[in-house]
Amino acid sequence: MSRVLVVSTTFPQYEGDPRGEFILRHWQQAARRGVHVRVLAPRTAWCRDDGLQAASGLEIVRFDYAPARWSTLTGNFGILENIRDRPWRAALVWPLWRGLAAALRRELDRGDVERVVAHMLLPGGWIVAEQCSRRGLPFELFGHGTDVDVLLALPRPLRRRFAAHVAAAATIRFPSAEKRARFERACPGSLAPTRLVVEPMVHCVPDPQPSPARVRDPARPSILYLGRLIPQKGVDDLFAAVASALPAARLDIAGDGPHRRRLERHARRLGLQPRFHGFVHAEAKHALLGAADVVCVPSREVAGLSEGAPLVVREAFAYGVPVVATAVGGIPELSGGGRLELVAAGDLAALGQALVRVLAEHDDGAASSPRRRHAM
Repeated sequence: MSRVLVVSTTFPQYEGDPRGEFILRHWQQAARRGVHVRVLAPRTAWCRDDGLQAASGLEIVRFDYAPARWSTLTGNFGILENIRDRPWRAALVWPLWRGLAAALRRELDRGDVERVVAHMLLPGGWIVAEQCSRRGLPFELFGHGTDVDVLLALPRPLRRRFAAHVAAAATIRFPSAEKRARFERACPGSLAPTRLVVEPMVHCVPDPQPSPARVRDPARPSILYLGRLIPQKGVDDLFAAVASALPAARLDIAGDGPHRRRLERHARRLGLQPRFHGFVHAEAKHALLGAADVVCVPSREVAGLSEGAPLVVREAFAYGVPVVATAVGGIPELSGGGRLELVAAGDLAALGQALVRVLAEHDDGAASSPRRRHAM
């Protein structure tokens, strides 16, 4: 049996936690193929010993980097957003780095690992590359989005150090060709192009569930946003576009983040009454996708941070739901799986018009017809 050590600072903290769920699903598939998977992840203030390990089928090893109540740098909204939410958390970056490095050394010293895989180029990718290259142990890295952007924003000397560490990597996987191209420009010659792989992890999209038949109301279409509530997701742009073009629409906002309260106030100022669901999982997510007439992904680039390949686009396609999105990051590369209408980021009029146009496509002959979506 092949034995793999997976290192990630993003991983579910309890059973049903949607944060890092795509990483969990990825390695559950590997475990079903007979791979023994051990996951090394930080213990956070939100971790619960509620059966996640037994339910996941993986071996999960948690490491500590601070007292439990202060372990709030990872988990919740993600490292960057957790720091923005509470700036004092920046003081936990070095303890996290040291804690992960020490925990990785302990796991490698056991001598029972054949391959190491790091999710997120920072901090895990750097630490894994440094230790595995020194030991001559095979390793590969996954970049996902913000972690790639942060790496590419580092000063050139630090990027060169990273490139030197990862030179021995079997592969570095990116969510989009756009992220890979930016990495190649910022870290030239770090790996041969054949070892820089684009893998948007579409296989991590859960199978859709049948949704109850319903009669669509063209006068009050259902618009769904599914994702974190952070600046680069552009939810405020969605609100402005809907207030102008589709004020009667039903808006469902599934996800959470440090900007939730600000967005709630913004919606009220615009006269909107979106339903904020918080983080959703499993049945709740299936129900929202099954009821949506359109999914909107209004992302934008903020301070060099942009989208990788958001899984919500593939999830919408799996349910037969059209997507209106901005042409940011790797989103345009996802056009092959379903109806995807792209507009320029920040163009609120175009975003509203695209929503109206896509919804109108479903009105012809369908205004009073029940619609049921089945697993594909």
